[in-house]
Order: sequence, then C-alpha cells, then structure tokens
Amino acid sequence: MSNYTGSTCPVCHKPFTPTDDIVVCPDCGTPYHRACWPADGVCVNAARHGAGFEWKPDNAEDDGQLACPNCGARNPAGTHFCSHCGVPLPEHPENVDAPHSSRTSAPGGSGRPIYDDPDYTAPQRNTDAPPHINTYTVGPEGVYRREIGPEDPIDGIRARDWATFVGPSSLYYLMQFVRMEQTKHKIGMSFAAFFLGPIYFFYRKMWKLGALFAVLDVAVTIPTYLALLVISDASIVSGMSTSWILPAMDVCAIVGWAVMILRAIFAGYWYKKTCTARIRAIYDRIPEGQDRQDMLALRGGVSVPAVVIYLAVCLALTWVIILLGVTPAAVMSMFNM
Repeated sequence: MSNYTGSTCPVCHKPFTPTDDIVVCPDCGTPYHRACWPADGVCVNAARHGAGFEWKPDNAEDDGQLACPNCGARNPAGTHFCSHCGVPLPEHPENVDAPHSSRTSAPGGSGRPIYDDPDYTAPQRNTDAPPHINTYTVGPEGVYRREIGPEDPIDGIRARDWATFVGPSSLYYLMQFVRMEQTKHKIGMSFAAFFLGPIYFFYRKMWKLGALFAVLDVAVTIPTYLALLVISDASIVSGMSTSWILPAMDVCAIVGWAVMILRAIFAGYWYKKTCTARIRAIYDRIPEGQDRQDMLALRGGVSVPAVVIYLAVCLALTWVIILLGVTPAAVMSMFNM
C-alpha cells in the first residue's frame, strides 16, 4: 500500500493507511477504500477519463509516467505492462506502443486485478499473463496484506516463472509457496493428494513420489487380495496358512491411513521442492528469454497421459487378481464383513 499511503480517498477524504483495503478505478487509477467505492460503479473522475486523466499521489509532480490501474505503481512512458504487477497499462499520449484495453468496467466489490477477470484475455500465454497474488504476512505493524507481483522472488525464483512452470492452479500453489517461504513451515493440507494418492503425484509430474506411493498402495492391499483368494477357494492359495492374514489386514489398514495423511500434509512441500530443483536447472542451462519460458512450460505443467497409464496399470492388476481366481461372491463377502 506504499503507493497510496498518505493520499486521500476521494469519497471519505480520509488519508490511506498501510493496512487499508483499497480498490482502484481501472481507467485512471484513482484509489478508494473498498467501502467507499461508488454504488453505481462510476469513478468520481469519470468525466475526465476521456482527456487521459491519470490519478497521481497527493503532492506528486506530473513526471509523465503511467499510473497502473491495478496497484497504482508509476511506470515510464512507453512501457506496455506495469513493472510491479504486470497489468496492461492504460492509454497515454506518450505510450504509443502500449496495447489498448477494452475493459471499461470498474472493480466493483470484488477488488480483483483486471487480468483475473473472465473477460480479460492475456496477449501471450507465457510472458504476458503474470501472476498477481494478494497474501498476508506479519510485520512490525502487525498482520497486513502483501502484494506479490510477477517479478517478485519466491525462494529466489520469479513469480512469473513459477506460474509458467506450475501451469494449472498456479495462483493457488504460489500462495502456498509464499506461505512456506515466510513461515518456514513444510506442513500443509492437500485433499487431492489425500484422496487421489499416486494420481495426484503423476499428474503433477512428481514421478519418483508417484511410483513410491503406487508401490505402497499395492503393498498395503496384498493381505486383502490374499483374503479374497482364500474366500474364493483359489488354487493358488491352496494349503497356505491363513491365520496371519486378518492381523496383517489390520496393520496394513493403519499403515495405509498413515501414508494417506503423510502425503496429504507434505504434498505441497514436496511439489515446491521438485519445482525448485527443476526450475533452477533450467535457469542454469538456458539464458533469460523466450527459450527459457518455453522450457519452463515444457518441463512443468501437468501430465494427463501419466495418469491414464497409471489407471491402465491398476486396471491390469485388477484383471490379474480376477484371473487368479477371485470371485464376485468373495468381493461381496469382503464388503459385508
């Protein structure tokens, strides 16, 4: 909020403080307390928009710079996007190369950045659709909102590059990564990892962890499969001692739940660690530029084929168990136990 602190809200005429919740007009950058934004959605300076009016901090000199409509940061004339948050800059007499935004509606009550709006389409996928995160942190004055722009580092890696590498749901993961960096805590909660297990890890290209949890999932179900074969009177288990199977099933059930909880609370940390290693390897090999962005997108993202292959292997193992002699009656009997 340093761009607004000390300036005055045009509605209540009270100075902004570092902890105020502020929204800005997307046309001229005039800031308001969220509660002060006009109910009709019309900026108090709307009549001056056609003349190229841009809000400036109180007592600021007109230095010819462009005010960002999202964060209020000042940018040199001729720049296309805000150097702080990445939002396309508004039209300006000296900004002849800047793209013209067709968005004229105000932020209303949502307070979302304009490129987070469903109507906004980023000019390019990798470099011109940067992340913009509003998160919270703790400072000398207490808890306050912190804005993370595309050039801001998270563990020494630009937020823009994190977003390119992570791909789908990048804003969610970047918020988690910021939290981990600030708090130094590794624990989180991933319901996707809890319920989907190996599927989640293969989808996010964590191959070793996906394989590890796939093996563990099979291992803890072996006593159950043996019990099904015994109930089915399958020849493969004929004469085998079965007294240990039920206790083993109980132990494996406990181990299975422990594994599910473990992967749920550490999945985010493992994903951050995996991404960090791969991004830094790309940094070391490829200089800054479009080639690096392309490699980040290629090596990162998600893998649907890996999920399909894993499900196909699971289906094949199920058929193997059926071919070994498990009957539907044995399965129903197991569920009724």
